[in-house]
Amino acid sequence: MLLKRKLGVQLIVGPDGEVTQHGDLAHDRLAHAGGHNGPSVGIEVVSPYYPKYASAKLPWKRVIDAPWAHRRRYVVPTPEQAEATARLVQLLTSGTVDGLSIPRAWRGISGTRLAVNRIADGDKRVPGIYAHTYFHHADGAWLALYAWLRLEAGMPECIAYEEAIRRATGVRRHVDLADLMPQAVA
Repeated sequence: MLLKRKLGVQLIVGPDGEVTQHGDLAHDRLAHAGGHNGPSVGIEVVSPYYPKYASAKLPWKRVIDAPWAHRRRYVVPTPEQAEATARLVQLLTSGTVDGLSIPRAWRGISGTRLAVNRIADGDKRVPGIYAHTYFHHADGAWLALYAWLRLEAGMPECIAYEEAIRRATGVRRHVDLADLMPQAVA
């Protein structure tokens, strides 16, 4: 599908969490993120975009009510895809990948809320972790939430997965993370 649309990404995460690399992480400019193509690493997580494309034969079993998603329903990636994506975010922001310097700055976080929809300055190139929905489509925000729960809140995989589903279900623009944020020291 990406080739047909003349798009490309550096990394693809399959249904079982297998990651394949399709471009140099630091040097290949691939068409996947509009004005963000040059300074970004594109991660494509293979899944049906609409619930009508998810069948009993496919591995995607969870669909949530998601006012933030196109057509208000979201096919949740498999647990393996969620974990593989979180591990990629961890690796890509670790400072250990030659040629990359990506800060672990969550572009969708404002105060104690994580955006699951457009952000005001989403088109602006600022280093950090983006969900595609912050500036274009309605995808990526749930995976950003899962990755944040794993990497920042320190939740185990199975708990983070269910918690991301719970927190993203029914919300319109933001997921509240106040109860998970470190308290400011007075």
